[in-house]
Amino acid sequence: MQKESSQIYAENSIKNSARELEKSSVNEIIKILHPNTQLQKDDYGKPYLNSENLNMNYSHAKNLIFWGEHKSLKIGVDIEYLRPQLLKIKHKFCREDECDFIPTENEIPYLLAIWSAKEAIYKAYGKKEVDFQKHMQILPFEIGSEGVIDANFLLGKPTKMNVHYLFDGEIINCWTIFPG
Repeated sequence: MQKESSQIYAENSIKNSARELEKSSVNEIIKILHPNTQLQKDDYGKPYLNSENLNMNYSHAKNLIFWGEHKSLKIGVDIEYLRPQLLKIKHKFCREDECDFIPTENEIPYLLAIWSAKEAIYKAYGKKEVDFQKHMQILPFEIGSEGVIDANFLLGKPTKMNVHYLFDGEIINCWTIFPG
């Protein structure tokens, strides 16, 4: 079934409106937390504040924005809604050893936690050449309402990492700092 041009226009308008709302919301956060600064992006697309000696990162999902900052280390944050589509794409981001510890009766929350943890690590690292399967390994964990997920970053010198999370059964927030 082919979409009509009015349908495509409406869908694009909604996406653009959501992007503009996200952009203005982030700018409002910056005005409150760090007046007289502007959001910039480095060569890899990682956000930073132009006049602050501060590492920051943010993530958005639907109508939510998750903000994180650290005075000296690179930080990565991610926020995600629970979604069954993760089952269809798990082969793109999950390693075999990660799939082995996921309970089949509770698969989607674990996939969500693994995806979000890897997103936070990727954002903390801040460069583009990262492969979610080859370069990141999530170690076995039990999902709860909050906790720490241990991980290994395997690009270059292997680095142990801790990803903190909050999970309310529908939304997960993950954050980590990159030690190097």
